[in-house]
Amino acid sequence: MAGVLTAGIGTGVVATTLKIADGTHTAFDTTLSITTGFLFLLAGAVAHVRRASNPIGLLIALAGLALFAEDLQFAKNAVAHTAGLAFTAASSPVIAHLVLAFPHGKLRSRWERVLAFSAYAVVFGAAVLGLLVNDDPGNLAAIAASPESEQLVKRLLELVGALIGGGVVVVLLYRWLTGRLPQRRLLSPVVAIAVIGAVSTTVGSALGSAHPASEPMLDVYRISFCLWPLAFLAGVLRARVGNAEMIRLLLERDGSGLAALVQDDEVWKDSRSIDALNAAAGLVLDNQRLAAELEERLVEVQASRARIVAAADDERRRVERDLHDGAQQRLVSVVLLLRMAERRLGGELTPPVAALLANTIDELQATVTELRELARGLRPAILTEAGLIPAVRSLLDRVPLPVDLAAADVPRIGGAVEATAYFVVSEAVTNSLKHARPREVRVRIGVEEDGLRVDVHDDGTGTADIDGGSGLHGLRDRVRALGGELTVESDPGSGTTVSAVIPLAD
Repeated sequence: MAGVLTAGIGTGVVATTLKIADGTHTAFDTTLSITTGFLFLLAGAVAHVRRASNPIGLLIALAGLALFAEDLQFAKNAVAHTAGLAFTAASSPVIAHLVLAFPHGKLRSRWERVLAFSAYAVVFGAAVLGLLVNDDPGNLAAIAASPESEQLVKRLLELVGALIGGGVVVVLLYRWLTGRLPQRRLLSPVVAIAVIGAVSTTVGSALGSAHPASEPMLDVYRISFCLWPLAFLAGVLRARVGNAEMIRLLLERDGSGLAALVQDDEVWKDSRSIDALNAAAGLVLDNQRLAAELEERLVEVQASRARIVAAADDERRRVERDLHDGAQQRLVSVVLLLRMAERRLGGELTPPVAALLANTIDELQATVTELRELARGLRPAILTEAGLIPAVRSLLDRVPLPVDLAAADVPRIGGAVEATAYFVVSEAVTNSLKHARPREVRVRIGVEEDGLRVDVHDDGTGTADIDGGSGLHGLRDRVRALGGELTVESDPGSGTTVSAVIPLAD
């Protein structure tokens, strides 16, 4: 870049001197030409400083160097004059390349590469042919000087150049029409200048050099062309603001680089879009953080509920064991002692005392029976020893109704899952007997992909309500504590179905 700028400034000073000394150009034409060249060099330098990684700045500066190189043809020195003839239209392919590569600095499609390569090949190929047939006395490279051949080469260059220029304008318009709003805002100045220049030159050529409006149309083209480097520089500066905003977006999220937004380069040209993206990214990151915290807490709650269920089961087993080994055994011992006393002292007791003793024994026996039923209700021993299906079958054998039990081969599973499934069946059957007046109850138990499934259906009145304060509400909490779900379908006159799906413990 430093070499291009140095060569451009030096060539620009020489070109300015030569053009002024030539005397065939108006002051307006000379001023616009020199200003345009130096504006390209200045815009290229600023663009390179702003975005050194983007080669667009180098292309802008090369356009300025090529413009000044074209004016070397006005030199009196034969070598410099010959070099100037070789660079007669050197700026045209560079500017075509610049327009096609803007704002990325790269040719991204096949058609863009074809157009750029064709522009370089046609312009410099025609320049070589022109040098060979040019009859200019100062041309050192003339081999077969021929005015007719020179004119033919010029016409061919103009025709092919017009086609390439039209293709560049079409590509530029297509990118503008199909681009998003930020891309359109970025390309609009470049497209506008290209269209104005194309229209002015086309109209001027159509009117002819003798028409009074031909020269003003040429001036319009020169002025618009002089503004082109400023349009490129404005696009580069807007792109730089976009990149700075993207960096700020990364740094302003709680002081840490949590994420980066990656998008087509044109999006970063509109700083207002960055503000919207910044706000949207903030909402997304905040929502993700809150969702992660909520999920973590939900996992903790489910784990704690599972621990509570397990602790409750352990406590039930402890109470059952204490009742069986403690109070129940003592009451049985008291009953036995009273029976022994009744047998030994039966003849010596008065009838009232004998009756009181018999009643006491019966009451104690009834207490033992109730205590045994209470211990069995906490957690049946058969559930621990034999498993879920035998425990459910033992439970249903005591039900005073026809019960249809369909149970596939259920292996031994976690104690909490087995206990929960048993209590689902027990509570559902108990509710049916108390409230639904059914004629039949059906129980289905099986292992599915999502866990252990339990279904209890009765053909009763269908008045069950899981939120009505019954034991089903607490049972649903127990099922959910294990990660499952309990549902109740109850329609008046259609019976009630209690279904529970409990994930199997790992």
